[in-house]
Amino acid sequence: MIDKKNAFYYRPKTNQSTNPTVRWTFLILGWLFFTLGIIGAVLPVMPTAPFILLAAGCWARSSRRFHFWLINHRFFGKFVRDWEDRHAVPRYAKWLAMVMMTLSTSMLFYRLPADTLWAAWVVAALCSAAVVVLFRLPNA
Repeated sequence: MIDKKNAFYYRPKTNQSTNPTVRWTFLILGWLFFTLGIIGAVLPVMPTAPFILLAAGCWARSSRRFHFWLINHRFFGKFVRDWEDRHAVPRYAKWLAMVMMTLSTSMLFYRLPADTLWAAWVVAALCSAAVVVLFRLPNA
C-alpha cells in the first residue's frame, strides 16, 4: 500500500486553455482517447500507447486533476512521463511494435487477393515509416 501523504508524485507541466469551450472539448476528447486506450489494452487489434498519450495531451490542456491522475497512474504513468519529459519510448515497446507491424503486414500480403495487393504495399510503406520514426526516438 502506498502512503499517499509521503509518496512522491510527479507534478506535470500543464498549459490549460482559458477558453471554457476549448477546455471542455479537450476534456471530452481526453476521456474518449483514454477509453480507446483501455479498449486497446484489452483487444490485440487496437494500440494502447497512442491513445493514452493523446489523452494525456488533451488533459494537460483541460484538466490538471485528470492529467495529474494519468501522470501518476500505476500502469500508464511512467510511459506518459517518459514521453512528456524526453519523447522516449521503452526499447521493448519499439521491438514489440515492429514485430507486430511486420506480422500484420505479412498477413495482409498472404490474405489479400492479387487485385488489391496495392493496399498491402501502402500499409507496408506506412508501417516501415512508423518503425523508422519509432527507432529514432530515445530509449526510455
